[in-house]
Amino acid sequence: MILLPVITYFYGVEIAIPVSTIAQLMSNLSRALMGRKDIQWKQVGWFLIPALPFTALGAFSFSVINKVLMTRLLCIFLIIFSIMKICGKIHLKGGRKTMLIGGGVTGLISGMLGISGPLSSAVFLSLNLAPVAYIASKATASAAMHIVKAVTYNKFGLMNWDIFLNGLFIGCAMMAGNFVAMRLIRHAHKKVYPSIVAGVMIAVSIWLFVSI
Repeated sequence: MILLPVITYFYGVEIAIPVSTIAQLMSNLSRALMGRKDIQWKQVGWFLIPALPFTALGAFSFSVINKVLMTRLLCIFLIIFSIMKICGKIHLKGGRKTMLIGGGVTGLISGMLGISGPLSSAVFLSLNLAPVAYIASKATASAAMHIVKAVTYNKFGLMNWDIFLNGLFIGCAMMAGNFVAMRLIRHAHKKVYPSIVAGVMIAVSIWLFVSI
């Protein structure tokens, strides 16, 4: 969730989204592999049914939308959502309907703006999974979306060798961080963890809002 604001600061939003796509693909693949025994495949499948085609549609729209305006509107929405989540004012009901609708919305936003972490976090948190199962399942879904995005960006000339290499190097650093984090997250408290994620969503949204 904090990757895109950092890359945007150094590269600008036009380059940051394709670069972060490659980096996040590598990172999510490593997380999915490390937590493969805890992946909730059925829920991931329901999420990806609408997510993959909407991701391709969003990636196609990437070149024509006003990305700065859309990103800031999304940040405002995520801040409000996270505050309501922490205060217990909003509850997503875990189930097939939430995964289907959440997958479609996440895929579209991810393709257009390169942001999938906060939205997919909210959807997968509704399942009330243990921390490792939550991370591994979300990572599996995210990796599939990033593959679709990378292919679509490349098809429409938004991906080049320099972008790929930058994403590759950043992704390697993230994989090292994942290796350490997956050993710490097993000790996280299941009830406290969603509040921590929501708090990070607020901080990252504010950071992204002022950095673009």
